[in-house]
Amino acid sequence: MAKQIDTEIRESLEELKTHLAKQPTILRRSRVKALLLIKAGKVVYTRDLAKKLKYERRTIYNWLKTYQGEGLSGLLRVNSGGNNPSVLSVAVKQGVKEKLSQADTDITSYVELLYWIQCTYQEDINYNTLYAYCRNVLKSRLKVARKSHHKKDPETTEAFKKNCQKSSTRSDKVLIKPNTLV
Repeated sequence: MAKQIDTEIRESLEELKTHLAKQPTILRRSRVKALLLIKAGKVVYTRDLAKKLKYERRTIYNWLKTYQGEGLSGLLRVNSGGNNPSVLSVAVKQGVKEKLSQADTDITSYVELLYWIQCTYQEDINYNTLYAYCRNVLKSRLKVARKSHHKKDPETTEAFKKNCQKSSTRSDKVLIKPNTLV
């Protein structure tokens, strides 16, 4: 048998509508929308509310239970996700920031930076952790020049560069106006 909603909504429709407009996330909006639908009398059973909001019936039941116990502020508090402590210590973060901001740094790759951290701070850090920190937080990009091909002829390269310079210094370039047919 379907569970009938017997929760008394303490806020008015206008208050719920203003709360609905202020919510930044879909989950919070859905929670306020559930209260709004109950207050307006558009749903009677948790099953119907679950179908309208596209959440499981048990989730809706848990929301209503939270609302009864803690009120609207408790319902809008979302306790998802973790608060994982940072793997990198403050000293390592500061050292990496200083090392990467130096103009005359000898670090050219993240592997070298990882080795430098291991030697300097005696901390073993995962490469992906260091890479994500440098790219996402410090917005750094360590670029290493690609090795040249072993069959590449240096004389051909010089000849190519000379020909490029000659063609760019020509004064007899033909300019074509836009929107004209040639």
